[in-house]
Amino acid sequence: MIPSPPPRHRLPHASGPVAWQDEPGTADRPPGPGFWAVTRHADARHVLQDPATYSSLPGPGELPLLRRLLSHQDPPQHTRLRDHAARALTPERVERFTRTARDRARTLLTQALTKARSTDGVLDLAATVSDPYTSLNLADLLGLPHADRRRLPRWTGPHALEDMTGYARQLIVHRRRYPDDDLTTVLAHNAQLTSAELEMLVPLLLTTGLAPMRDAAAGGLLTLAEHPEAYRGLREKADKLNSAVEELLRWHPPILTIRRTAATDTELSGRRVRRGDKVVVSVAAANHDEQVFSAPDRLDLARTPNPHLSLGAGPHLCLGADFARLQLRVLYEEVLRALPTLRLAGPVPPSGSGVTNRVASLPVRAV
Repeated sequence: MIPSPPPRHRLPHASGPVAWQDEPGTADRPPGPGFWAVTRHADARHVLQDPATYSSLPGPGELPLLRRLLSHQDPPQHTRLRDHAARALTPERVERFTRTARDRARTLLTQALTKARSTDGVLDLAATVSDPYTSLNLADLLGLPHADRRRLPRWTGPHALEDMTGYARQLIVHRRRYPDDDLTTVLAHNAQLTSAELEMLVPLLLTTGLAPMRDAAAGGLLTLAEHPEAYRGLREKADKLNSAVEELLRWHPPILTIRRTAATDTELSGRRVRRGDKVVVSVAAANHDEQVFSAPDRLDLARTPNPHLSLGAGPHLCLGADFARLQLRVLYEEVLRALPTLRLAGPVPPSGSGVTNRVASLPVRAV
């Protein structure tokens, strides 16, 4: 529980809970016309839970291809398609992955530690363990053939959407011909879904399951490495892992910001928001709202309740939240078992993004 505020959760130019921000551009986004930054937890939840006022549809200047993704749809179409996907992603289906996930985490850790101990004693916990762990888990869930899994790393880049949606069509056809016990097979054989609707669902599961899960897993491990007392305490009380997963998500949200577009003139915390204005929820700031979280700049792995917004809220609450939590819990359990201490062995480069909370490299000591 060492006080050590994570970077970037405070916006330097925010004059209030809802403030207009210039948009000079970031590593993964071009300059824009500006936006309303929403930093207070209550306002953030209000925006995310009111799709009639704050639309998920792509705004001006955004890729038209985004309109074909479920994450950029509004009710009622979004609700209908999400319900179909939720019925396919049953708790039983998720729970069946526990043993596979555990075996994968142990195998990756053993291989990485063996190699590190035979060389310089340093392993990149992100590149060699958490990144392949999360991507291969998703590949199993969706039923990607083994020959296609080499594509996964390039689908986390900023220009991967077109390639991913094209592959989704091929995967749907493949699973119609060769069904298996996976999510794509279930969706592809759902007679109530059209081909166009399937082409919204499968890419959504790929996009939301790849980069965000990757960044949540590595981000949680980075946080533990930066807080050795918390790591030591968690090894002694592993039964606190469920609350620890939530606190690590709060501390290092995989998505820093969520964009919406005002569908009508409205008012938010005393600010006049006009139709067409971009409204951006700062998840990192909302997760540190002192009105909601006691001592928000303290990492508290036993924190409860913990209503963080790292998995979203409202109609777009993370569809695979249970699968995400299972993966994180199992990975952290296996790291705690394999490494008595978790010590950084070098600098962790910042992502440079205003949207994703990427941990591209996580060098640690193999002790």
